[in-house]
Amino acid sequence: MKLNNLFLLSLILLLGSCGTFKKELAQKGGQKEVAQNAILDFSNTSGLYKKDSVFSVWVHEPLYKMLLEETNDGNGRWIEGKPYQGMIAVSVGANYNKILLTDSTKVGYKGVKIPTRYVEKDNKLFYWWDEDYPLTQETLTVFKKYNLLVENDLDGVIEYYDFKIDDAQKGVHYYFCKNDLTNYKKVTTNKGIGFYDAPTLNCN
Repeated sequence: MKLNNLFLLSLILLLGSCGTFKKELAQKGGQKEVAQNAILDFSNTSGLYKKDSVFSVWVHEPLYKMLLEETNDGNGRWIEGKPYQGMIAVSVGANYNKILLTDSTKVGYKGVKIPTRYVEKDNKLFYWWDEDYPLTQETLTVFKKYNLLVENDLDGVIEYYDFKIDDAQKGVHYYFCKNDLTNYKKVTTNKGIGFYDAPTLNCN
């Protein structure tokens, strides 16, 4: 009986904590808000959150289903199919790469060569790219804190230094309704976004 009561209490506390973070989700907004919603859910519900301390966040808008097109050489190539309507996606996964800071990506820079947004939570870092938001000294200081920066001038040709890809590494993909960012589904997978069917969302 005591074990059953303990289990019931644990379940109530767990559900209560889930409900608490969902009250913090933004219902409306753009890439910043959708990224922050994904981070909120990930940090409160995913077991992957405990395994690493630095996570990269990618916002996918528009969101496409990738199609394999036949080529004359028989190898085939991936092309973008029709975009999903009314949806925006976010992928969250552990990061093991360094960020290259060049002469063209200094404070005030806007573009996609270097991430410019971040969230710190529980001594963990989440960062993402926002081409409309400038790189700040505060952001650089945080990246240095987590030992992410490599300063060198390679004419801005590459974005990452010592780039690594682990096809077995899992991440969490979030699919949000654009008209209501609290309406979403998530998938934990080692596949890339767009290389499987997105879950169905009622975004009416």
